[in-house]
Amino acid sequence: MTPADLRGLIADCLRLWGIWGRCAARGDGVEVRTMSGLFLHIRQAHAAERPARWMLETTGGAVRPPRPAASIVGLLGALRKALGGGTAGPALKVGRAEIGPEPRTDHAAPAPAPAPAGMRGATPGTTPVLVVTGFLGSGKTTFIRKLLSDPRFARSAVIVNEFGEIGLDHDILASSSDALIRLSTGCLCCAVRSDLIDTLLDLDARRSGGEVAFDRVIIETSGLADPVPILQALMSDPAVAARFTLEGVLTLVDAVHGPSTLAGHVEARRQVVVADRLLITKTDLAPASAGLLKDLNALNPSADRVFHAEEAAAGLLAGSGAARVRQIATGCVDQAARHSGGRDALALTRDAPIPAIALALFLQALADQAGDRLLRVKGLVFIAEMPERPALVHGVQHVFAPPEWLEGWPGGERHTRMMFIGASLPPRWPARLLEAICADVRAAAENA
Repeated sequence: MTPADLRGLIADCLRLWGIWGRCAARGDGVEVRTMSGLFLHIRQAHAAERPARWMLETTGGAVRPPRPAASIVGLLGALRKALGGGTAGPALKVGRAEIGPEPRTDHAAPAPAPAPAGMRGATPGTTPVLVVTGFLGSGKTTFIRKLLSDPRFARSAVIVNEFGEIGLDHDILASSSDALIRLSTGCLCCAVRSDLIDTLLDLDARRSGGEVAFDRVIIETSGLADPVPILQALMSDPAVAARFTLEGVLTLVDAVHGPSTLAGHVEARRQVVVADRLLITKTDLAPASAGLLKDLNALNPSADRVFHAEEAAAGLLAGSGAARVRQIATGCVDQAARHSGGRDALALTRDAPIPAIALALFLQALADQAGDRLLRVKGLVFIAEMPERPALVHGVQHVFAPPEWLEGWPGGERHTRMMFIGASLPPRWPARLLEAICADVRAAAENA
């Protein structure tokens, strides 16, 4: 790692920590000067200083002995403490990734299922549409993957909407459904109703032409989307209304982060308000608190609450509150679509494989250094020890599910692609951090 690369990473970290200062490449390392007058020098450890990998030296003010660090992760923690940038974020927490039963491991096309008689609210001759919404990291993609492994949902067309540059949800779901389309225009709530309408009409035309076969449509919204304009689009366009019927909205609520998410994000509250059914997820990590249930009841007292994917699937087949959902959406016709500003969606791609230990260190560093400013992480990772199977990684703030190994690479493209959604994140920080960690791991292997 060159001094220039280290300078870029340290500069990003200062910005992330909210510390005013300057850093510059000097000799064999980087010099950091803060507005408070503190001078620090960071360099790679000399051979006589091994097994330390990095050294942190005070060059101004009170002289202290050099502080050794065995890794870039340890160095960043020591630097933050020395600069008075607060403590590291909450410890990395890993929980069970699954919701409900395990998905099928074979990817053979399922046998055609009968028409979904369970969607009882549908107008005769129309195709039922289910909207699955929920804030970032609530488990929407995981739930839909489980749903599509159920033979009763085999003939489903899935429309995935994402916030950001890389279409990861499309790749994650690709092995589950052949009839899958990703909207590439950002949040569905942001002036893209016509795109959704065009997508639905195109799907219908392709079905009429024999290109695809489906009996229902599932729309997964962006975690940042206000779902009301989506529901309006489904009901207000005559061509769509003649072919499709809104059958309900399922909103997923994260039991771990739900209380703070509802308190801090208007989109999350609106997602709860329009739901006819609420699925409380991640109860393996934390039970649904009394405060969360009270908040949900205040926002939407009439919505059914379920805590297991099987219950949610059964409710979808039974058809629940479509009329209520239509009433809510119609009453909001004149409200402008919006999502909160101040969020960044950062993309990371990498062709070289990543050692498994480097991934573990990377996730820990994300939790330590970004804390609650990092709302969501999702990605497919090219792991050196298992190159044939991508690792699906996803987390919310400091809580990550254990990596899930997919059967193969979607589209045959074998490379890491990750998405980070957060508040005021330095654009190159995740990539610089990952490269520094990988360099550390390579150096350690060479010196072993």
